[in-house]
Amino acid sequence: MPSFDFKRLNRTLIIYRVVQGLLMCLLIYVAFIFQNNFSMMGKPEKFMASIIATIAIQLLLLYPIYRLAWRDAGVEIEGSTIGLSKEAQTALRKKRSLGDLWKFSAVGFFLAFVTMVPDSKKAAGASQILAIIIFSFLLMCLTYYQCFNFSAKKRMKST
Repeated sequence: MPSFDFKRLNRTLIIYRVVQGLLMCLLIYVAFIFQNNFSMMGKPEKFMASIIATIAIQLLLLYPIYRLAWRDAGVEIEGSTIGLSKEAQTALRKKRSLGDLWKFSAVGFFLAFVTMVPDSKKAAGASQILAIIIFSFLLMCLTYYQCFNFSAKKRMKST
């Protein structure tokens, strides 16, 4: 049975917890700003509609995010094995690169989507679409970090 050194992984988990806290604060702040903007426009129901749409999108993305986090946690657990060969390190590097590619693709998708949303003065529903995009992105990031921490802890206990 191989032995593991989880020092680096434990540091990563601590960093992810701090990032989750910051993302939660950002999500609350952005929600407050959007709620005020929708109230000032006289359409507070659009805020609740954007929250409901965000929850629906989050439910659709939950399983793929969980699978990616589970896979990334497995790669980090494998990388914690003491005495890995060069070939094993190269294979892990390729797996990490593939996971990073998926994450960068998701961030790129949301950035492209945000830049393509027209100004709210030109399109009536632009503010609501922008709120849905930003809420979905922040929740997606939070979900990934939470799933990664859960998966890593679960796998660390089983090894």
